[in-house]
Amino acid sequence: MRDPRTLGSDELLAIVGDARWFGAKGLAPEGAEVVDVPVADETVALAIVEVRFPAGTHEHYLVALGGDDAVDAFDRPEVATRIAALAGVPAKGARVRPIGVEQSNSSVVLDELHVLKLYRRLEAGPNPELELLRALAVARFANAPRLEGLLETAGPPLETALASITALVPATGDGWALALESLADDPSWLPDRAWRLGEVTAGMHTALAANDADPHFTPEEPSGEALGLVVAAIDEEIVATFATLPDDDALGAVAHRSEDLRDLVQELAAVGPAGLAIRTHGDFHLGQVLWSTGEDWIVIDFEGEPARSLPERRRKRSPLRDLAGMTRSFAFAADAALLLNGTEAPSSWVEACRTAFLDGYLATAEERLLPPSRVGFDRLLALYELEKLVYELRYEARNRPDWATIPVIGLLRMLETPA
Repeated sequence: MRDPRTLGSDELLAIVGDARWFGAKGLAPEGAEVVDVPVADETVALAIVEVRFPAGTHEHYLVALGGDDAVDAFDRPEVATRIAALAGVPAKGARVRPIGVEQSNSSVVLDELHVLKLYRRLEAGPNPELELLRALAVARFANAPRLEGLLETAGPPLETALASITALVPATGDGWALALESLADDPSWLPDRAWRLGEVTAGMHTALAANDADPHFTPEEPSGEALGLVVAAIDEEIVATFATLPDDDALGAVAHRSEDLRDLVQELAAVGPAGLAIRTHGDFHLGQVLWSTGEDWIVIDFEGEPARSLPERRRKRSPLRDLAGMTRSFAFAADAALLLNGTEAPSSWVEACRTAFLDGYLATAEERLLPPSRVGFDRLLALYELEKLVYELRYEARNRPDWATIPVIGLLRMLETPA
């Protein structure tokens, strides 16, 4: 086994820079070095790589080495099973298969029983996913995977989680894939199950708000300026996003509307009491829920939006931010089905999904978590949907320009809808 500390900057950047989980693809790193090797034996070495950027910033990434070659070896069965054993789940000789979806971390399935996840971008501090999975288990929330194992490092330079193992949930697929598939042959599939998705989401929020003893989870009454800070943050995101939009015909319809969007943010901020702030999923959309073989929704991937910092992902927020992620996902799926498959969703499909989802949520949600009036609820939800749209626009314009028309369409719809 080659000592990871002997890897040069170019070798490390070759491993990290082209990986799907590298989060700084729009930046040009100026160097990299191994700053810690928290795990090293005859089978695997886990190395923390510090990637430096010209602006003086840096990010930390975890790579798994499994031999003398300078490549990431996490997908090798002997490497994955060894990491699983170190995390507390013996898996020698287990069948290993990759999850097969693009994500900000790396996951494999072991013997169709366990999911091993290697956390790739590391930050010092508690891992949000592990915090939330534990809290949901204590509250006996049944619609999330069971945490079975964990591998951590005490540092220095970082005290953080390196890997986790959860029970595999037998499923027919995730909500995103099933939505696109069903639009081609059974458009009623998701609308018929959206009410239950809303109910499960309400149960998740109730469970996350149930712990009054842990200050990291105790629900909080927002301060008088809390909504103003949310509004200011969204306004800043609009300014920053539109200032860096590329010159692209696909963006032309919305490229000059930043001031209109900023005005809309101010209109939507007239919410009144906003309800309690709690820990939330943080990156809630159709790709983060599975339809199980037991015919129920299971929520997965509780890490929050990968582009946001650890303190942001652990921050207490209105649960409506999760709702906005899902309602935007319905619209995104309809537009993506046309873009990817040439399948046009029925004109009422998005609204049917949205209405059923929100009705299911409101039928079972704790009232103390929500704005007391329906007008306030609708405005706050729209405010978070606008935040999500701006995030989508920035991401798609940078990473998938062919998809940028989807958030453009969504933003134009919002501008045309009375606040």
